Amino acid sequence: MTKGLVKSLGLILIFLTLTSVIAAQTTRVRFARGRTSATLRGSLGNYGERSFALAARRGQNLSATVSSRGNCIMFGNTTTSTNYVTENGDNYFNLMNRCKTVSSYTLTVSIY
Repeated sequence: MTKGLVKSLGLILIFLTLTSVIAAQTTRVRFARGRTSATLRGSLGNYGERSFALAARRGQNLSATVSSRGNCIMFGNTTTSTNYVTENGDNYFNLMNRCKTVSSYTLTVSIY
């Protein structure tokens, strides 16, 4: 009975650790009061990926562009810009580094 309990606790610990690592990789996009856009700067390791979350109302338009040296950083759809109509609540998008080196990026997100 105790072996099963130890295994269960071990699995729970692994799950909680993985969940916290995944959550740490999601960046919340926030706008300053009265603003409809924000610019974020960061970097991604070689072939790294980061998720972004933005709270919005249903039917708003989200527009985002990313720039990086050599166009290493791109959205999940392999472009440097994206535009879509939001759902109510959190809306997510991803950036990926398609290069073998750490790459810096500038991300601008607008909503209207």
